[in-house]
Formats: sequence, structure tokens, C-alpha cells
Amino acid sequence: MTEDQRKTLLISIILAAAVLAAFAGVRHNAFINYDDDLYVTDNPHVQEGLNSGSIVWAFTTQQTGNWHPLTWISHIIDYSIFGPDPVGHHLVSVGFHIANVILLFLILKKMTGVFWPSVFAAAVFGLHPLAVESVAWAAERKNVLSTFFAFLTIAAYLRYVYKRGVWRYLAVVILFAAGLLSKPMLVTLPFVLMFLDYWPLNRLNSRFSILNSFYEKLPLIVMSAASCVVTYMAQAKGGSMAEISVVPMNLRLGNAVVSYIRYLGKIFYPVSLGVLYPREVNGPALWEVGVCLLLLAVISFTAVKLRRRYGWLFTGWFWYLGTLVPVIGLVQVGIQGMADRYVYLPGIGIYIVAAWLVREFAVKLKLPKGVLWPAGAVVAGVLLMMTVVQVRYWRDSLTLYGRTLAVTENNYLMHTKYGNLLRMDGRMDEAMRHLRRAVEIKPNYSLAHSNLALAYRDKGMFAEAAGEFEEALKHKPVYPMTHNYYGVMLAEKGMYDKATEQFKEALDSQHHFTGILYNFCSAGIMAGKLDEVLDVIEDWKLKKPDNGELYYWAGVVYGQKGDEAKAVEQLEKGLALADSQGDKELAAKIKEQLERHKQTEKMK
Repeated sequence: MTEDQRKTLLISIILAAAVLAAFAGVRHNAFINYDDDLYVTDNPHVQEGLNSGSIVWAFTTQQTGNWHPLTWISHIIDYSIFGPDPVGHHLVSVGFHIANVILLFLILKKMTGVFWPSVFAAAVFGLHPLAVESVAWAAERKNVLSTFFAFLTIAAYLRYVYKRGVWRYLAVVILFAAGLLSKPMLVTLPFVLMFLDYWPLNRLNSRFSILNSFYEKLPLIVMSAASCVVTYMAQAKGGSMAEISVVPMNLRLGNAVVSYIRYLGKIFYPVSLGVLYPREVNGPALWEVGVCLLLLAVISFTAVKLRRRYGWLFTGWFWYLGTLVPVIGLVQVGIQGMADRYVYLPGIGIYIVAAWLVREFAVKLKLPKGVLWPAGAVVAGVLLMMTVVQVRYWRDSLTLYGRTLAVTENNYLMHTKYGNLLRMDGRMDEAMRHLRRAVEIKPNYSLAHSNLALAYRDKGMFAEAAGEFEEALKHKPVYPMTHNYYGVMLAEKGMYDKATEQFKEALDSQHHFTGILYNFCSAGIMAGKLDEVLDVIEDWKLKKPDNGELYYWAGVVYGQKGDEAKAVEQLEKGLALADSQGDKELAAKIKEQLERHKQTEKMK
């Protein structure tokens, strides 16, 4: 092993140890009830473990408004190994982050031939508090995983550049595809490779032009275009994409311009970080857009003007600008104006600029290495401590939402989520204060009204609860769980007629169908609406012919009508389905009913 290899190995170990120290606190953190339920804790496909069925599901589902099968598979593997214990899931994400830090260091060192700036850029990337959201949030596995494949793609591209060949280019294509299958945000990576061609690879010359570089990346660009189409369709289908009529293009452009500068502010002054920064309803002020646009123009012009002398400024700056494009808000997904996780990969461009800028000043001022070492260590140490603190805010949902509310304004979603958690914790007065605040900020937000209704119900204020349920359904008429909760409350008050109607509306829910079916049939039987219940069951049999619960309830209702033969017929069909699907609980329940009806028939 050469001296350089020993030094490289030692620095890699130090970087890994520092990042592990910064993120060690994740072992105390729980899952967050903000998307972690969709990705892990309430996802039956993830929880069934790695098998052919779950793999097919991962490649065909568009759940969460994304198509990222490799991310799903990583969650499935984690659940197969660690089960519902969050520690293992979090530590795997930390492992990917450590791998990303080391890969960044090795890639920068390989491309530039410059050691210590590569170390500094990688250390800042690894220890920066802005990385916490991507690492400590289980649902953001897609971020660390896609970045892992992005760095492997760049590494494979370097091998191709140094010795071109079909198989080496194919490795680039395969790794890039894996990145896109982890998170489609990587669609701009081909253009990052083009900037790397300029600096530090210095490939662009009279024999290899920008056009040649573009043609070389064309297969990757086609893959990016295809990923954009698939992602657009998935997000549109999932209802997570805001229409132009809801968020006009002028507001999107204004938010995008201002966000670029605000992200820079968070990179250099990473305080007051939260899980959600809500988009301003009327957009940022015109003067703010103007100032930010001017700053972007000045920096971009400077980067282009000085590109021959300071190639690192050109590539670093446009790495930052370009990789943020997919998430800057021109296509508005969700309610956020910006998010810390979005700067995980783009921020590297700024870390490169900072590292090489320090190097440039050090050379010009002839600063001794004895000055730079302590300064770099201080910066790394400060970032490490800030990250340790930030990781603690992700300990559980209550802590995270409380912190986010402390650092943001008019955050109706956080007030809603925080209030509902307080309600479930029995802290009813605090809960109602936050839920009322959410309704005050956004009067047409159905979930806030629904959760406020539950708080009123828990306090025994049934008239107020009914009013809030009605308000929630006015703003979102097709809202299965609100219908269900409203129906439960009505049933508790003995109003089975009205409860049945609410449960009937709620049956569209796919996630809680069995429980809602129980509520509907029970209320319908109590209300004496046996024929109506049977009609609904028959309709649902057409949609879910393999659902044994429907046959179970059909048997129960026929039994209530005194038609024992029909009851037995339906129950036996339900039992056959339950046995074929291995549903022992349903089978036992049906057998109990069958025995009862057979005894009744004998008595007759």
C-alpha cells in the first residue's frame, strides 16, 4: 500500500467515524407518523417481507405519488431483517450516508487530484445539519439511496472517461437507471456529468466539443425524459400535484427564485430547521423576488465569466442550480415551499465551491497548513454538534412537530398533526388550541376540521363534533375516514340510521375496508336496514370477488333475515376463500357462525 493509499484509507475511516458520531442519536428515534406510516409502519406490502409478490408490487405500485421500486425494495429488506423496530431502519440510512460521504471524497480526489479540499467538501456534506432530514427520516430513504447510486454513476463515468469502452458505458447506464429507480430527482445528473467534463475533467476542447459531450450523454438524457414522464403520471394520479389554477405559474417562479437564495442561507447558517416550510399563499414579496433574482444573475454571470480561471466555481454553482430544478417548485408537489431534504445532493455544489475557494485564498495569501487544519476542524466540529442537536428533534413525532411549529409560521399542517397527536395523548385542551389554529389559518382544510371533531367528541361535546364533521365533509365530500369517524360517533349515540349512511360512504377506503365494513354492517343490522346492507354487499362482491369478509357478512345478514340456507351458502363460500388465502382468523370466525346456523337448521 502506497503512502497516498494509506492516507486515503485513514481519512475515509475518520470521515466515517465523524459522521457516525454525528448521527448516532438516531438509535433513540422512533418512526414519524408523517409518511413513515406509508413507507413502513402501515404498509402491508412492505411488511410481508421480500418475496416475488412484494417485488412485483414494488415495480408496479405508484403509492405515495412516486415510482421508485428500488426504494420500496430497500424498505422491504429492512422490514424482513429488523421488523417494526425503527433502530435498524435508521442505522441503514446512516450507513448509506456514510458510504455517500466516502464516495464523494474519493470521487473528488480522483477527479481533481487535490486531497484536502476533497476532504473538506466531503466532511461538510457528511456533517451538515441539512442532511439530518434525509438520514433520520425513514421515509426519506429514497434520498440517501438515490445519491448513493448517483455517486456510483459518477465513479463509473470516471472509469469510462479514463478508458472508454462499451461495457464501461453500460455500467454508467445501469447505475444511473438504479438511481432513477430510487428517486427520479436524479434526472439532471447527465447535465452534471457535462459540467464535470468542463471542470475538473477538462475534456472539452477542439476535438471534444460541448455538442460531443451532449451526444455522449444522450442515452442518459432519454432515460431522464422517460423518468420525468412516469413521475408526472404517478404524481398526477396520486393527487399530490397542484394544478396551475391552484398555484399559478407566477407564484411558482417567485417561490423558486427566492428558494434558491434561502437554501444558500440555510447552507451557510443552518438554524431553525423544520420538517415542513409551508408555501406562502400569495408568494414572496415582489421586492424579495427581485433581489433574489439579481443575486442569482450576478453569481451566475460571475461563474460564467470566470469559468476559465475558476472552473470549480462554474461547475459547483451550476451543480447547485441544476440539481435543484426538479424540486424547486416549478412543478408543485405537496404544500411545502421548500424542504431541507431537497438540498442533500444539490448542496454538494456549494460545498465544492467553498472548499476550493478556501484553497484559492490559502495559496494567494500563502497561508501555512497549520492555520487551515485547525480552521477546518473547527468548522467540522461545529457542524457535527449542530447535527447531534438536530437529530434529537427527530426523536418522535411530537418533538419534531413542536420544533417545526417553533421555527415556522402559519403552518396549518403541523398544527393539525401536532394537535391530533396531543389529542391521542389525552392533552385535550392543548390539542384543541392547535387544531383551532389550523382551521383559522386554512378554513377549508378538511383534515383539521375532522381532527377537531374528534377532539370535541373525546370531550363529550357531540353537537360541536357533528358540526366539525359536517364542515370537513363540506370541503371534502369524499373523505372515507371522516365518514367513518362520524358514523362511529353517531352509532355511539344510537343514531344507527344516520351512522349507516356515513359508513356506506366510507366504504371507498381501501386501507381500512375490513373495519369499515364491520361498522357498516353492524350499524345497518341495528337500524334494521337488512336489504340495503345486502344490496351494498352484493355491489362490493363485484369489486372484490375474493374478499371473504363480504361473504361472512352476507351470511350474518341472511341469518338475521331468518334465511338459514342462504346464510350457510354464503358462509361456506367465505370459508373457502379464507382457507385458500390462509386467513385463519377469518376462517375461525366463519366456522363459529356456520356451527350456529347449522344448529339452528337442525332445531327447525
